[in-house]
Amino acid sequence: MTYAELKAEIAAFLNRSDLTSELDFFIDQTEAELNRRVRTADMVKRATADCDGQYLTVPTDWLEAINIEITSNNFAPLFQLSIESLDVYRKSINDSSGSPIYFACVDDTIEVCPTPDTSRTLQLTYYSKVPALSDSQTTNFVSTNHPDIYLYGCLKNASIYLMEDERAAGFQSLFDKGLEEIRMADEKAAFAKGSLIPRRRTYGKVKKQTYYWSNN
Repeated sequence: MTYAELKAEIAAFLNRSDLTSELDFFIDQTEAELNRRVRTADMVKRATADCDGQYLTVPTDWLEAINIEITSNNFAPLFQLSIESLDVYRKSINDSSGSPIYFACVDDTIEVCPTPDTSRTLQLTYYSKVPALSDSQTTNFVSTNHPDIYLYGCLKNASIYLMEDERAAGFQSLFDKGLEEIRMADEKAAFAKGSLIPRRRTYGKVKKQTYYWSNN
């Protein structure tokens, strides 16, 4: 479903000609909730950055860190700490510089510790925001793979705007169900196994069949 198609569907469901100017608001609200609640493989991105100071600005579509590692010179993963724990560690080493070992997310920056003694290249693996639909960004992975979720989310927000509590509750239920199905599908894809096949024992006393995972 494209951006234009989504707006047309919202308008058709609402059957209101006076809400055209509000359609983008309903879409924006839905995207904000998707960014708060959805974490799937489609949202995983990698970026590289040169780090030569205590703080590093995150990409503009950054939502949440997955992994950060030093890729220049000697490879080394960084371990995430809370801001408080990072400050305690910094104090314990008297704020000396060196090769970063830990990081913490602070507003729109990543704080590393120790502070680098020389520039190092970091690879950031992170969850990115759902690309906002617009005239120039006409689709994204949600509108393409899960158009019903976009529609239900927008209709829920429209119903709240119109103070139609009963309809809002119904669309909320459909929206929540769709998000749970996305979560379960992504989890299944991440930990999928092959089908079970029986393997007959060819020696010794007859016992129950033993099953093994196949790669099929």
